[in-house]
Amino acid sequence: MDSLSTPYLATGICAALVAAFSFKFLRRPHLDHIPVVGHSSLLASYWSSKGLEVDLTRLVQEGCDKYKSGIFRIANLTHWVVCLHPSHLEQVARASEDHLSVGQVTKNILNPEYTMGVQTDDSPHFLLIRSHLTRNLSVLYGDLRDEIVAACNEFLNPKHDEWEAISVLHVTRTIVSRAINRVIVGLPLCRDPDWLDYNFFNHVVRVLCIPLTLDRLAAKFFTNLSGRTNRGVSLIGPIIKERLQRMEATGTDWCDKPNDFLQWWMDISQETSPILLMRRMVNVNFVAIHGTSSTFSQALLHLAGNPQYVQELRNEVEAVISKHGWTKGALSKMRKVDSFLKETQRFEGLSVLILPRIAMNDITLTDGTFIPRGTVLAFPVYAMHHDDAVFENPNVFEPFRFANMAKEFEGSKHPMVALTPDVLPFGFGTHACPGRFFAATVLKTLLAHIVISYDVKLEDGKPRPNSLRIGNSIVFNPTAKVMLRKRVN
Repeated sequence: MDSLSTPYLATGICAALVAAFSFKFLRRPHLDHIPVVGHSSLLASYWSSKGLEVDLTRLVQEGCDKYKSGIFRIANLTHWVVCLHPSHLEQVARASEDHLSVGQVTKNILNPEYTMGVQTDDSPHFLLIRSHLTRNLSVLYGDLRDEIVAACNEFLNPKHDEWEAISVLHVTRTIVSRAINRVIVGLPLCRDPDWLDYNFFNHVVRVLCIPLTLDRLAAKFFTNLSGRTNRGVSLIGPIIKERLQRMEATGTDWCDKPNDFLQWWMDISQETSPILLMRRMVNVNFVAIHGTSSTFSQALLHLAGNPQYVQELRNEVEAVISKHGWTKGALSKMRKVDSFLKETQRFEGLSVLILPRIAMNDITLTDGTFIPRGTVLAFPVYAMHHDDAVFENPNVFEPFRFANMAKEFEGSKHPMVALTPDVLPFGFGTHACPGRFFAATVLKTLLAHIVISYDVKLEDGKPRPNSLRIGNSIVFNPTAKVMLRKRVN
């Protein structure tokens, strides 16, 4: 019976996927009035841009060069993506969810109900990030920096005068994960390697789902949500149980009450299910760790490849710390550190396209272009960040670009957390990343600590490893290494 059931099951799954994809094809909006970059056939265009591993960055750049003042479309597996002109940014970013939906994009791509057990409509933790996390960063900063220093001492601990090769992504992800989890779930869980590995595995599951555009059946089959849930509860469940007991016994306050995201959520939501609480924390982990660790990995490679800028960074950090100490407020004085990270986001980034939306109704853009219901929209962020009409020498990494701009214009729009239409790593408008202040605090503290504590360089005789292009994602090269030693001078 088992030998028969396996091929039938596989056939059934394949049939369901074919039917689902066919249904999506039938529902595609009519976009004949919008020019195509690539083949005019959806499937042919998709396979030419992804199946044959043609760089999507170059394909989108071709569209931007050809249609400088207009829009164009490129293929995904099941639909066209309409790439918009930067002049449409304000209209799209300010549109309501009823007109241009972010949540529907997330549902269609990640199927979070099946991959993580949470629904995008049921995400008040984003409100908690705005109301509690951002406002408490100064109070939490001592713990956050303590975790960064402890993690660096553990994972970046070469002998004083000897260079050691480190795997950038592995080390960076571990340090960032510990720092973020110090604020999310606190000690001792933030240092538990099983908890950190568990959250990384969930990150991999979700990222792998993105290019597959999995439907519900496939998402449920491939991601093993039940098994992963049991493992997650076994790790965080005892901590949740202990806190619930304290809350029942003493009410809303007690001696040594944790001041972390998990406790804030338990206080406000009054949620008691270990499964739901675990899934909330894992979801926050996914949102926080992916972009932060990838950005810092890129920054560390830039630091290693540009030793001529290290001393300027060190001078700034040491001058600020000697006057203000290690505080959240001191970070705002580190303009060159901030600029280095923002330039990293501009120069490399995480995506070719950004700000995805699905039109929930027929709409008309400000230039008169008709967008039918069901159309997927996005902005060509990588091309925008390398536009020579906006940035001087856009294809050159200039770490103090934004610090110099701040001096020239005496403005406050250039810090990395600022939302501007020319640099979009944290999004723009209503749905901009609510955790960007937390992410910037982690990134700036980590970079400041690295530059005053270590010497860094590329491996001798080896060029800087290039990032990988996987569909829309710009993925840090997992094989990349740098040489590191404790600071000599």
